[in-house]
Amino acid sequence: MKIGLCAWSFTGSHREAGRAIDPHSPEGLTQLARENDLASVEFAAQSLRERSDEELASFREQLDGMDLFLDTGGANYAEDISPLRDAIETAHRAGALAVRTTISNLLEGDRRSLGSQGMQDYLSALVQPFKEVMPLAEEYGIPVGIENHQDVCSWELLDLCERVGSPQLGVTMDVANALAVGETPAAFAQRVMPVLKHVHFKDYTIHPTPSGYRFKRCALGTGVVDWPQMVALFDAGAPGVQGCIELGASQARHVRILENDYWSTYAPRPQEEVLDALRTLHGVARPADEDWRTPHEREESADVRADYELDQFARSVSYIEEAL
Repeated sequence: MKIGLCAWSFTGSHREAGRAIDPHSPEGLTQLARENDLASVEFAAQSLRERSDEELASFREQLDGMDLFLDTGGANYAEDISPLRDAIETAHRAGALAVRTTISNLLEGDRRSLGSQGMQDYLSALVQPFKEVMPLAEEYGIPVGIENHQDVCSWELLDLCERVGSPQLGVTMDVANALAVGETPAAFAQRVMPVLKHVHFKDYTIHPTPSGYRFKRCALGTGVVDWPQMVALFDAGAPGVQGCIELGASQARHVRILENDYWSTYAPRPQEEVLDALRTLHGVARPADEDWRTPHEREESADVRADYELDQFARSVSYIEEAL
């Protein structure tokens, strides 16, 4: 499986610290990926949107054979689908292989602000806007992958894709995020495999709380995800799909999966699947007194924060080279 690097592995700490490479910029991310022999880069479509054709041609030369994926951080597309349309246009101009998008601002598997019917209505309202924009993706041959951004489960993503009915619409699977909606990564992957467009390689250490678990970013191979199992699943079920290292949020996510009403907006599912997810979290939970905060949450210096991110990245690359 070809694996690249996503800009959301990093924050603005590198720029703040005055580092020579800012991996939040397309050029900085490309340099870092190239120096580590990675296959692709992924960053915000807006970073390229205003560039001329000549500037895009120059950037493609900098890629030096690496593949390109673009991201648009969409929110409620029922209100405005234009960011996704713009990202598809930019992907076409830049030669990107796919566009990744989110569909809400919900996090931590917590949809209680919408309620059960509200969540159903929210997803239903996305169908028509996607139907309006996907013909453009079909014309250009640009796959669009909706990410499981700790907001929707695999059944909901499959249902949305089916209702839109475009062969170019599918899923960008964030591997560790499956656990935030009560699914194991393996079960989630097997369900969405027929419409899988791209993969985000993210891992978490798991820190127990009375109401659930905090998910803290970590280097690949040091957290909850069984990466050899997952890569074997992807290679067997979607051999052409690529992945990107996306180490994720600098703030730990508190998934309150043990609270009764956490489940109130989710449709009933097989009990064994819920138990598998809980067993997975329980089995790797760190000691309750271990510090779950990142350097960003401890408000440490920009240099410390940048070093923390680069160390996790370097260890992730080493893990991929040695174990995958």
